[in-house]
This record gives sequence, structure tokens and C-alpha cells, in this order.
Amino acid sequence: MSMSSEAKYRADTSKYMVSERGRMPYDSRLTEETRVPDDYVPKKDKIQFVEIYPMPNDEQSSTYVLDRLDHEWQKNWFKENGDLNIRIKKRKGDGSNDNTILSQIQKYRNDLGEFHRNDEAYTMAHEEFKRKNKERNELVNKRNDIRKALEKNTLRSISLDDATKLGWIVENDPKYTIHTSSKHNKQYVYPNEFRERWTGEKVVLSDKPVWIGETMIDERNSTTGGKMNRSKKTNKSKKMKYAKKTKKTYKSKKMKKMKKNKSSHRAKRSRKY
Repeated sequence: MSMSSEAKYRADTSKYMVSERGRMPYDSRLTEETRVPDDYVPKKDKIQFVEIYPMPNDEQSSTYVLDRLDHEWQKNWFKENGDLNIRIKKRKGDGSNDNTILSQIQKYRNDLGEFHRNDEAYTMAHEEFKRKNKERNELVNKRNDIRKALEKNTLRSISLDDATKLGWIVENDPKYTIHTSSKHNKQYVYPNEFRERWTGEKVVLSDKPVWIGETMIDERNSTTGGKMNRSKKTNKSKKMKYAKKTKKTYKSKKMKKMKKNKSSHRAKRSRKY
């Protein structure tokens, strides 16, 4: 009994499912060109070497556990089913055993996808990887916001947790540690943030202490461009003062001149009579 085209399509779905790290399993047929030309000739599946998962060395890497589990699974699969890459390398040139190798590659992909979806240890490691990746992205965004606030002088305080995560508290460092103000009896830290000049030299972003408390940025009282504004105001007030002084001096000179003219006029009249 022959199957309908729809039933056959569904029955063949497992053959075309592809599993890749960081992506949900997908049907490779859906990624192909959907418009079929009149002279279309079905392409043969390409025989490609499978990716080898080496044993990772960096235990601090965010993908260490995932890479180790992939390596161990692949090692066991090759032990049970044979090394696919060796089989591909030694295949006959006439293509007589290509179908056998393609079916083995498909089995490898299916088994790998099954492992990624259903293995408990791998699922837990993947969830942990996503959690750490999310925390890392949040920390990068927070650092960017705090750096901008330091440049604008709007960072009023920072939490101890944020200061620790950002690396503002360094063990055995006399500057980047928790200080206590004797005047206010409050704790503060120095921002361990730098900017790089075009020469490669690192310069401290801000050397002003920041109180420890709740992380608080006061955007309303930004002092960006404050010096320029203050200098404009100062220059304006100086000009006004100078103008007033000049006007006053001019007035007093004029009055003196008028008085002098009056007194000289009176003297002339008195001599006349």
C-alpha cells in the first residue's frame, strides 16, 4: 500500500532533522529553495566530515561542561559505531558505498540530537550555560551604564554586590578596597574603571570616591558640560560688571567735567565785574 505524499513527508521528517548547538532542532527541508524550476534535478546529499569535539582544557570557559559532554558522547559513539571520518576518508571512489555512509551520517546526527534533547546532564549544563550567559550580559550592560554615569558625574552610590562584581574591590589592594569615612562614618570605594587613549595608555575614568549603598544614578543632576556653562556665566557676569563700571566711570568723569566748566565760568564772571 503506497503512502500519500503528505504521509510520506511526515514519515521522512526524522531523516532531515538537524541538531546544532545554540539552535532548536529543525527540518533541513524547510531551509531549501521552495520554488522548483522546470529543469530541477534533485541534488545528491553531500558526504561531509563530521565535526570533532576535542576534550576542552579551560575549566573557566563558559562552555567547558557542554564541550566535555559532547567529547565524551562522540568518543563513545565512534567506539560503538565506528569512526565516521575514517570511513568517509577511506570510501570507494566509484561511489558504491556512498548511500551506506550517508545513512550512517544521518544516524549520527539523529543520535546527537537525541542526546542534546534528552540527556539529563547535558540539559542541566545547557541551562547553567544560559543562566551564566544572561548574568554576563546583564553585568556588561550595568558596567556600561555605570561608566556613563561616572563620566557625567551622576553616580551617587553603588551596592556592595555591584562593586564586587565589577571588580572595584581587589584583595590586598590599598586603593581598590572598602574605605570608611571618619567624618561621615560611611563606607566608600574608588571606581576601578579605565579608558584607553589612542596611544594605548590607560587612564582612570574617575578618581572620585563613591558611597556604598544602593546603586543609584541621578540623571537629573548631570554636570556634563558644567565647566563650559559655568565659564559662560562667569564671562557674562564679568562683562556686565565691566560695562557697569565703565558706565559709572564715564558718568563720574562727565559730572567732574561739568562741575569744572561751571566753576571756571563763575570765575570768569566774577573777574569781569
